[in-house]
Amino acid sequence: MEHSDILSTHQAITVEIPRQLYSELLAKASETGLSESQLVLQGIQQILRSPNRELLERDRFVQIEAALEIKLKAYIDNLIKNQADISRTQASNDQPKATIAEPKKFMPVPTIRPLQIGDRVLVLEPDSPYYMAKLLVTKTSLIRATVETDTGEKTFLKRDLRFCETSLNPE
Repeated sequence: MEHSDILSTHQAITVEIPRQLYSELLAKASETGLSESQLVLQGIQQILRSPNRELLERDRFVQIEAALEIKLKAYIDNLIKNQADISRTQASNDQPKATIAEPKKFMPVPTIRPLQIGDRVLVLEPDSPYYMAKLLVTKTSLIRATVETDTGEKTFLKRDLRFCETSLNPE
């Protein structure tokens, strides 16, 4: 490197660089009209004045987030395509077959009916997420049902009851 324009206020350092890099430095110096020392100083200043580490990390996180969004979009598109393919194959078959992808399609549809005398229900225990034993319904009204317990008949709100079994002998 040239040391002719380095003033006494500067520190001198010796740097060993590969020949290819030095030839690129010489070409850039002849192109710009600056000395090798001036180009090296500009490079060091650029490195030292670059955005702080937090900005670099934020930029890196933005790039990672963008890459993840692309991967997620591709994954969702693939899932949609697979579901469409499954639907087409099932529509083309005369007899639909149960697949792991759509277990709900072949589950029985629950029937909703009013609670009747003789039905067995579970009663929700007060201040607890657990149910008591199966009890027999003896009376029903619009919002309440009476069940037979070990201590006698008790009335509960229907919302606190969970249907278990239907009565064998409807009345």
